[in-house]
Amino acid sequence: MTNTVLRQQPELVELFQHTIMEKRLGHAYLFEGSRGTGKQEMARWIAQMLFCEDLQNNQPCQRCNHCHRIAAGEFPDVAEILPDGQSIKVGQVRELKSELSKSGMEGSRKVYLIHDAEKMTISASNSLLTFLEEPQSDTYLILMTTSKENILPTIRSRCQIVHFQTLNKQVLSETLIAKGVQPENAALLAAITNNQDEALELNQDETFHEAKKKVWRWFQLMMAQDPQAFLFVQMDLMEALKDKKDAQFYLDLLLLYYRDLLYTKYQNQQAVVNRKYMETYENLAVGIRHPEITRQMESILNGKKRLDANVQLQGVLENISLENTL
Repeated sequence: MTNTVLRQQPELVELFQHTIMEKRLGHAYLFEGSRGTGKQEMARWIAQMLFCEDLQNNQPCQRCNHCHRIAAGEFPDVAEILPDGQSIKVGQVRELKSELSKSGMEGSRKVYLIHDAEKMTISASNSLLTFLEEPQSDTYLILMTTSKENILPTIRSRCQIVHFQTLNKQVLSETLIAKGVQPENAALLAAITNNQDEALELNQDETFHEAKKKVWRWFQLMMAQDPQAFLFVQMDLMEALKDKKDAQFYLDLLLLYYRDLLYTKYQNQQAVVNRKYMETYENLAVGIRHPEITRQMESILNGKKRLDANVQLQGVLENISLENTL
């Protein structure tokens, strides 16, 4: 876990190291940021810092019984609350407050983690305020959210808000590879999304892998100035697209292929995401000028804007085909 949080949020690791070692840890924090940025890992790492039996260089040892049980979510003095269905209900918060009043099983400290805190009902949020207004000593509360605007202002004002930056593309790619994603897919997924969870879900989705193939074929047809690119929209792309969101995703993939080509043209091969197509990019780069690649990318970006303006989906894609084969 230490290696994970160090890769994901090194600055926050350093911040909380100093805060904990100097005994200045606050009673309530609100961790906010997009999914996959390490909020849960950081919260559990902080709990390990508080309970580890053998800290090593101001880091949890990751070997002791306490570290293992916290990582597994089985430590009695670290409680976690997740939504019950679509929301976190008042009964869950009342049970939390009841636990807060009891003595710790392994010492005086207690840590409580609330996941998806924006899903607390109004009643649950109001019930939590009593702890935030009168926190108990050696008791720490960490709320995690992807949308701090949906947390009651009265709760936000009583928490120290910690923003989790989106992950560096290289860091995200390395993290995905460590979780079993093929390197070529990891680089592509990191280019498409900053969300680790979303990237992992996409990697397991066969429609994502089919989309890569279809968009690559569409890209090749347009680069060859083949009129079939127009028919390809109707015959192949439309059957795979359910809505505007799908079309936007296809255009994001298309932009990546054009961006790879532009990087190749500028001889910046290290920046190319789809390395397996490098030979094709190099061949294409010989016969096209920089301004033309840029023009075609602008056509795609304009298509994305038209989709946002609810212009008819098929017409937008067909127009891109026409503009990029003339």
